[in-house]
Amino acid sequence: IIVISLISQCCRPTMNPGYAPRYSIGFTSLLHEASSVPLSVTGIVPPGLLGTLYRIGPGRFEIGSHSVGHWLDGFSLLSSVTFGSCGVTCNNRFLASSWYRRALTEDILPAGGFDSPSTRRGSHLIDDNANMNITHGRNELEGLGDTPQSMLIDPTTLATIRTRRRTHLRKCCASSPHPVFDRLTGERFDLLLCNGDPAGYVITVTSPEGRTRRLCTIPSSRLGYMHSFSVTPRWVVLVEGPFTAYPRSLSSSRRPYLRNYVWDAGRGSRVLVVDRRSGALRATLSMRPLFALHHINAWDDGDQIIVDLAAYPDPSILDSLAFDHGEVPAGDFPAPLATRLVIDLEHQRALCSPLRCPPGEFSMIDARYSMRPHTILFASGPTRTGEPIDRLSRSDVT
Repeated sequence: IIVISLISQCCRPTMNPGYAPRYSIGFTSLLHEASSVPLSVTGIVPPGLLGTLYRIGPGRFEIGSHSVGHWLDGFSLLSSVTFGSCGVTCNNRFLASSWYRRALTEDILPAGGFDSPSTRRGSHLIDDNANMNITHGRNELEGLGDTPQSMLIDPTTLATIRTRRRTHLRKCCASSPHPVFDRLTGERFDLLLCNGDPAGYVITVTSPEGRTRRLCTIPSSRLGYMHSFSVTPRWVVLVEGPFTAYPRSLSSSRRPYLRNYVWDAGRGSRVLVVDRRSGALRATLSMRPLFALHHINAWDDGDQIIVDLAAYPDPSILDSLAFDHGEVPAGDFPAPLATRLVIDLEHQRALCSPLRCPPGEFSMIDARYSMRPHTILFASGPTRTGEPIDRLSRSDVT
């Protein structure tokens, strides 16, 4: 593990300077962009470690006197860390989305955010503030959020190229910011939530040549908050927790996007299993209520499907990231447990149990084991229960 640090003099706290918890840097605006800034290194950078790490996330939380109401409404900031023969350097640049440009021009928070109030009304569909994930295409990066729009970015300059819209799909009101890539076939799988006729989940597949086709539509009267999903060599697996919304409300301008979803533990969770080749819905199974943002890995094991994900008991993690009248969230910050789902198609049941590892989010495996059984799991989690992430862990989950 190499520790790389950059202390910026260009950060502005969003909170009262008299109250600054130690995690406040994660909720602090960065007001200036950096180019080729050398970073200090603690430890030794392996000689073979050459290349660039790209990250994206919320980077600015106010425009003028207006502050966003939720961390996930922060304006998207793209960062790159380059490992080269002359050391380690950092670059960052704000995503030039129409969302950000409108805020700068009009000196106001645009309507239709994730969970921020606005003096104007607007649908979340127009939000292209792609601050949740970044992927690498042939010659460009793609910034993704939870709307059907994404942003294409130049990997060298970090300049925004253009907005990418899924024009081949009508009435899509939300999407997963975490597409799944099959390293063997080169295919990309995307999940979208649509309020068309019928309303439901739409799964698309994009070939290595860039051709996109609809794999299937799964009708549903209520749509779950689907931040990610899983794919195996044979199946596509959706885990729908009981945090759901009516499809038409998701494209409404009456309230912030998050407030359309309602938690109802009595509904339990649904596991939807789709045949990857035919697009047929193979099984709909019930299990205990849980809320998951990130799937970790999935693979086939005979007639069973194994899915690892980071499971919360409820969606309170989203509320914990809301600003309190411009002040840094006070917590409590729940941490999920890495949980294994065993989906038995023969007996039509899904069982889940926690893995033997500390609570933590943003779990990673060796990418070479994607869609295959893995043994080592890396995650970031809190030192003390209820506090934000401040440590890394490595666990053997065999």
